[in-house]
Parts: sequence; structure tokens; C-alpha cells
Amino acid sequence: MSELDPETDMIQAIFAPLTGGVEGAYGLRDDVAFIPNTGHGLIITQDQVIDGTHFYPNDPLEMIAKRLVRRNLSDMIAKGGLPSAAFLSLAWPKARPRTDMPRFANGLGEDLRDLCGGIPLLGGDTSSVDGPLVASLTLLGTPTAPTGQPILRSGARAGDVIAVTGVIGDAWMGRMVREGMFKGQYLAGCLAFAMAPYPPSLGIAPLIGQYARACLDVSDGLFLDAFRLAAASGVRIELELERLPVSDEVDAYDFPDINYRNSLLATGGDDYQPLMTLSEANFEAFEKAAALLGIRLTRIGKCREGKGLGVTFDGEPMDLPLSLGWGM
Repeated sequence: MSELDPETDMIQAIFAPLTGGVEGAYGLRDDVAFIPNTGHGLIITQDQVIDGTHFYPNDPLEMIAKRLVRRNLSDMIAKGGLPSAAFLSLAWPKARPRTDMPRFANGLGEDLRDLCGGIPLLGGDTSSVDGPLVASLTLLGTPTAPTGQPILRSGARAGDVIAVTGVIGDAWMGRMVREGMFKGQYLAGCLAFAMAPYPPSLGIAPLIGQYARACLDVSDGLFLDAFRLAAASGVRIELELERLPVSDEVDAYDFPDINYRNSLLATGGDDYQPLMTLSEANFEAFEKAAALLGIRLTRIGKCREGKGLGVTFDGEPMDLPLSLGWGM
């Protein structure tokens, strides 16, 4: 690297290849990027990861970068959007060798290629800091809904079905293994998932755009995110906790009480699964289309007139926990 401009040399060496040669990236040699006006609006989402808050200091740098991509991709998919470009801001600790940065770039590049449809990195910023590692990613994407708009939290109606993709709770179970609360030999899949949780495949985004009335990703806990969806839409959401979809690994783990287990899983967060509302008429069509993609869709409740969140287990009302998830 050049002694006169080591930052530019570093960007050229490890991040410029992630542009894929897209003309508007200018090889990351300028201060801006250029995106031609296609006549369609853009969905924009931004999220970050912070050392000690979103990952452990000894986590592999490749997995830290993947977690960053997936946090953003989860939001994009839940809006019915397909990603088209990315921007990275990276605060690199002076205590970490710069020679480790290519590992971060490799993880970033793999997920932009494999999970995001091969989208380019169009720019961003890097800096050296005395504090912890902080990375922020901005994803740009195109809406797939016929309206040309993102699927918001605010579109749910009384009578809608509440459904979620995938399974809930693997990330929390894996995190408990990492913190020494559960026996890891029985939860290897959960442990791997917790390192860098991932959303369903991109193929689900157009289905959300076509069928969902309201949607958000479950990142802070199913209970908390359902509460947020209810508040944004002005409806009451009632969840049937016995329907909570869990992995075979979680189901086989020795919990004395399924009701208690499901409550814990529903507040754990980091699931990165779209939580959506659909009309009764559209649920079956969405379920069949998702199954063709190998994606599980589970009906877990109903929207009703009113406000707030209610939870039942086998028809019996449950008291909500004091904390619905992260942030409360």
C-alpha cells in the first residue's frame, strides 16, 4: 500500500472488487455513485452492527459482515423489495490490524453475491477509531408490489390472517448456548444460526409484494414486532402461541413447559423472518407459492377490531411478559 494514501489503496484492494465493475460505482475512486433514473422508486433501508451489542468481540469477521448484510436484507424482503445496490460505512478500531479487514470484505462480498442477487457495492466510507468496530450498511432496492410501493406496517385490516415464514427462536436458543445457559451439543444448528441469522430466500419478496397487506421483519422479538405492526395499522393482533413454528432441534430440546418455551422464543429476537398480514382469500395462495420455494409459512393469529396485542395458548388468554423483546 502507498505510504501517501493507504486508505485509498486499501479500498481499491478489498472493496472495489465488490462493485462488480458497475459503471456508476466509478471503481470507488470518487466521492459519489450514480444510479440512472429508471422511472421507479427505490426502497432504502439502513442498519448497523456494533461490537458488544450485536456481536461478540471474538466473532469471525466474515460472520460479522454477514450479520450486517442480513439485518438489512431482512428489512428489504419484508417490504417486498429486491435489493439492487449497497453502501458501506465502516469504523475500524485502531486496535484491530488492518490486515484483518479483507476477511470482513470477503464475508460482505459473499452475502451480496449469494443472498442479495449479486448486487454491487457502490460506495461508502471507512475510518479508523479508538472505539469499537461499528459497521453500517445501506441497501437500495426496487418494490415488487403492483402499486410500486413498499409493503408497510400500516396496511393490516381487521379480519386479516397473521402469518410468519420459517421458524422462530433458533437465534435465541443459539445465543443461550453461547452464554452457557443451554447445552450446545444438542443445539448445533441453533448455534450456527445465531452467529449470523438469515432471512428466507429472495423469492419470497415478490410474494410479499403481491399478497401481503402489512409486513415487517421479526428482529426484536415476535411479540414486540407484532405489537408494532398492530400499533401502526390501528388493529388488535391476537397471536395463538401454540402455533409458533419452531425447528426440529428446538422442539426436541427438553423444556418442561411448551407454553413457557414459546413465550421465551417469541421475545428472543434476531429471527429475521417476515411477519405479515394477508386476507383470508390470499393466505392459501401465498402458502402454496411459498412452499414451491421451500419456504414454510405458518398462520399464527388474527387481526381484529381494537388495538394492542393479545396472546392465547390453546384458547386460554395469557399475560404478556414485562418485556416483549429487544428495546422494551
